[in-house]
Amino acid sequence: MEYKRILALGDIHGRFDRLSSVFNKINYDPEKDFLILLGDYIDRGTENLHCLQWAMKMSEQKNVVVLRGNHEQMMLFYYLLGTFESTIWLPNGGNRTKAEIDAWCKNHPEFLKQALTFIYERPLYHKMTIKGQEYIFVHAGLKPNLPLEKQTDEHLLWIREEFYNDYRGTAEVVCGHTPTSFLGELEGLEDRDLYFPVKLPNKITLMDTGSFLPEGRISCIDVLTGRIWQS
Repeated sequence: MEYKRILALGDIHGRFDRLSSVFNKINYDPEKDFLILLGDYIDRGTENLHCLQWAMKMSEQKNVVVLRGNHEQMMLFYYLLGTFESTIWLPNGGNRTKAEIDAWCKNHPEFLKQALTFIYERPLYHKMTIKGQEYIFVHAGLKPNLPLEKQTDEHLLWIREEFYNDYRGTAEVVCGHTPTSFLGELEGLEDRDLYFPVKLPNKITLMDTGSFLPEGRISCIDVLTGRIWQS
């Protein structure tokens, strides 16, 4: 099927107000558009539960791919593993998410199991070929010079500098994870808007525009045209 738009929406982090703002601007058409959510629906915002429930609902629609982010991974580890990896969730915004889930589960005790199942079932990447060009949608990025099938959870959910500095693949990679305002002054982009998606020369588009920051935004791109919408 040929889609009118291939939309990728960046990190939400519990900001349902900003999510609603950008989603209204997109005017999403479930019959003609294909939508990929890049992960990190929870933590740091004030409506984490609402954002998680929205992502769960969207995952049930056709032409929608909902990826797992590292914050969903931390939540999964917290509830299922009880090991060292689980201890990093609460201080990284999970405390707010957990409080919201605990309150909700007092009247909806089945929700936690549903949420953990949802997270566990999320894919870590989505690959598409459009008019001969391969696209890879992933939360954090790819380890350079490593085939896609050999990428680990750690690479796909957590990688930063090694990916956007050294990636030289042929596929266009669209990802979130690293807030664009944290990148500093990039060569050739010295006067850039810190809260706008960054398209790097090595076929990488960074879509995390700091939704949880005071001046941050949530951004969405149509990879077919390069058009960008923001909250």
